[in-house]
Amino acid sequence: MGLAAGAALLACGTAEGSYASLQVNEGDPEGPVFYDLGGVKGGKDSAAINPGNSAMDNSFVDGQLPRPNGPISPADACVNQQEPAQLVKQPVDIIVLLDNSGSMKEEAAAVEANINVNFASVLANSGVDYRVILISRHREEPRDADANEETLTSICVQVPLSGLASCNGSDEPVFSDRFFQYSIKIESDDSFDAALDTYEPPFESSKREEKYHHAPLGWSAWLRPGAKKVFLEVTDADELEDADDPAQAISATSFVSELQRMAPEHFGADPTHPSFVFHSIVGLVEKDPPTAPYLPADSVTLETCKGNFDPSNSDSDSDNDTVTNAGQTYQELSRLTGGLRFPLCQFDAYDVVFQRIAQDVVLTRGVACDFPIPRPPPGRELNLDNVAIAYASGTVGTTAQLGQAPTVDACQPDAFYIADGRLNLCPESCSRVRSDPLAAVTVLFTCESQIIVPR
Repeated sequence: MGLAAGAALLACGTAEGSYASLQVNEGDPEGPVFYDLGGVKGGKDSAAINPGNSAMDNSFVDGQLPRPNGPISPADACVNQQEPAQLVKQPVDIIVLLDNSGSMKEEAAAVEANINVNFASVLANSGVDYRVILISRHREEPRDADANEETLTSICVQVPLSGLASCNGSDEPVFSDRFFQYSIKIESDDSFDAALDTYEPPFESSKREEKYHHAPLGWSAWLRPGAKKVFLEVTDADELEDADDPAQAISATSFVSELQRMAPEHFGADPTHPSFVFHSIVGLVEKDPPTAPYLPADSVTLETCKGNFDPSNSDSDSDNDTVTNAGQTYQELSRLTGGLRFPLCQFDAYDVVFQRIAQDVVLTRGVACDFPIPRPPPGRELNLDNVAIAYASGTVGTTAQLGQAPTVDACQPDAFYIADGRLNLCPESCSRVRSDPLAAVTVLFTCESQIIVPR
């Protein structure tokens, strides 16, 4: 995305004499300097607005604000100054949740085989600043024919993604700048609970503590401020359908709400528009071709994938080759957050699946929908109510000015809002900008309020 950002700072006044700025020339060859008086009318202001100019009186006289060259006129009261901002690529933190239950042997092996070659390599080649946080049990023993179930359903990540030289028997995971692992067992029906309970202490029980004591503060310690958050769920079950007590299970909306309660700076504050993406590899039926993803607009399906299970083969282990359901809860979260969905049963084709997910991360990671408020020049103040955003389409050649919603709840098309010291595009505006790779966004400071009336 081509993103241009600039700030036009204006000092505003009225014909009645209540001027918001004081112009001081002081022989500056580059032109006048404006000091903001905050709209104060009458009385005296401090000498701070008139540094080094003892010959100048800071008081209003007959409703006019004097200056060395006479009163400021309304025509002089608004002067633009452009301050271009640099485009900063948005990094991405990818949280992988891998089910370690007994039916996940082939899937765990497929994830392990592809996380370096067909996932991390695509991200690395794209130049994106990425970090993988794996929440799943680490594999300590070699994966061979004699391995036990715990070994076969665990995962080991080696170089170049991690710092581990070899997975042929490793005591514990080795981290790198790109890779961290929170080693616990994830059951078929508790990915959401495991992710929430290990985010930060206190932990629910000792089984939620990272096995090697590498994360006493939880996996939240590995998240980076300002990085886009992407989840990848890999399981053959469902949070609600397979829970021992469905009444205690966590729904997709509850998961979002709890994440946002704990860390709105990472996951957003609006439950209907989370600021993260959730991809899922679950038990839904294959498309044609089998590796084609379900897109966010595709409805939730209840039909399950079949994989390689052959009912005519008595040696085939149906527990390992079939799934119990289509992972409806994870599908719902993928649809809500704009994520992709893939059939779990196609573990022989995980190379294609992981490449596609990595490509999606690359395509969406750098399109920021929030911007810092440009800092004014020394001596100047900004009226945030007067801020606007101009969006220029790089594909159809049109320009639109976005109005300012007073809060995120008042968002509407062609609007933005200010929160936490940043300018945030409303969801529809964000989607439009993200779909336009040549879009240009400019921050404007105008002379009148840009607050729109909520619908």
